[in-house]
Amino acid sequence: MKFSAQVGRSAVWAIVGQSVTAVMSVVNFAAVGRLVEPGEYGAFLLAMTVLAAIQWLAQNAYREPVVQAASLDDGQINSVFTFSLMVGVLLCGGMTLVGLYFYAVKHAPVIAACVVVLALKLLLDVTTSVPLALRIKKLDFKFVAKMTVAVNVVGTTVTIGMLVAGAGVVSLACSQLAASALTLLILLITGGRRYRLGIQRANLALLRGYSPHVILWQALEAVGQTVDRYFIASRLTLADLGLYGFGKRLNDVIIDVLVGATSSVSLPAFSQLQNDPERLRKAFLKAVRTMQLLVLPVIASLAVTAEDFVPLLFGAKWNGAMGVYRCFLLLGIVQSIGILQGGLLRSMWKPGVWTRYQLAQCGANVIVLALVSGYGIEVLAASIVARTYLLWGWVVWQTSKALRMNFGSYLLALLKPLAMAAVAAAIGFWLRHYLQDLYPAVRLVINGVLVLGIFGALAWVFLRADVEETLSLARNIVSKKPVEAAVQSAS
Repeated sequence: MKFSAQVGRSAVWAIVGQSVTAVMSVVNFAAVGRLVEPGEYGAFLLAMTVLAAIQWLAQNAYREPVVQAASLDDGQINSVFTFSLMVGVLLCGGMTLVGLYFYAVKHAPVIAACVVVLALKLLLDVTTSVPLALRIKKLDFKFVAKMTVAVNVVGTTVTIGMLVAGAGVVSLACSQLAASALTLLILLITGGRRYRLGIQRANLALLRGYSPHVILWQALEAVGQTVDRYFIASRLTLADLGLYGFGKRLNDVIIDVLVGATSSVSLPAFSQLQNDPERLRKAFLKAVRTMQLLVLPVIASLAVTAEDFVPLLFGAKWNGAMGVYRCFLLLGIVQSIGILQGGLLRSMWKPGVWTRYQLAQCGANVIVLALVSGYGIEVLAASIVARTYLLWGWVVWQTSKALRMNFGSYLLALLKPLAMAAVAAAIGFWLRHYLQDLYPAVRLVINGVLVLGIFGALAWVFLRADVEETLSLARNIVSKKPVEAAVQSAS
């Protein structure tokens, strides 16, 4: 199969897997919204903060080097697998001690229980690194999608079942543990290999040039993603943390739906083109254009209709998260493009560029949060978005430099769809004034469709060639033809 067709089919299956994940996440989140109070959800987020503060030492540090390696033998695979297992055991033990601290010293049994359960999840996730990397390296996203469906169904069943039974937020931790256990079991049973425990130092050489950068990225990302929770928990209340976390998580669910598949496909796909700069540039630009046409109208529509769908789906008690959610929708624009830019820079063996960006974001995040966290969760969220946009321009410049493109032309290409989304959202907010007397569900549908239609009309006028190309890609997906249109110019 040609490379372009292989990437296209991989993208289709990755989208299928991510779509199921999204549906299950929404069902999960709706159940949490209805059955859990903001303060309880804040307690769970504090436990998740403990997980994030520890898992950066592993996570993708042993998966990405395996995906990137030009060739692998059994000795290398077994050595990296054994090393990741050892790291997982150490991290699990350390996190369990933190859970005991919450129980014995802080007298917080719910947080302690969540931390201990998540410690076991961490062990399983680290152990999964190599088996999953071998599947991703082969672009076997059909298998990954099917596994994702099974895992998410099990996780959602555990969450809802335990919530209805009265287990509270511990059910959220238990569902994650069940999902991780099933993932590892499936990979080990279907992987077609027996892992032998043992380490030869020479076989760990593939980790030395890449894993330290991954660990540093993850450390910085962990600080960037969790330091806000620390500030809120220490300066505000667990209820504030729950509302803030709800708004942020709701955005993450939407972004996972829209671009989660891209994050899985981009690194291995771009890696295979790293020695062909012209094909890499064309494939990247086409991916960015398609991403914007798919993501931006949805984000605009969600921003306009948030006041309707949040109380309808999750309950009025989460209305306090509305401002936070809208702020993070703006952040989702950068996230969607940033996933492609990060995959590109890593695929070109430019980990130092991404490391410097993460370091700048992390440092700026701490400074901003220290200054504004006492002023409420809306001010905090808005400040994070502003900080991200200010620093994002540097990555845009580095990306254009890596691809040997004109910075102004690349930036203009990014800004044109953003301007169209802003116009569509502005008209949508204006039209809400004339729809106030309608039932919320009816207003939600009409307002959302109008915003999507306005963006579509603007895109047809100003980006017609890109729209036609995206529609061609969609038709190929539906007809199950090889999706060569996705990267046709890279063939």
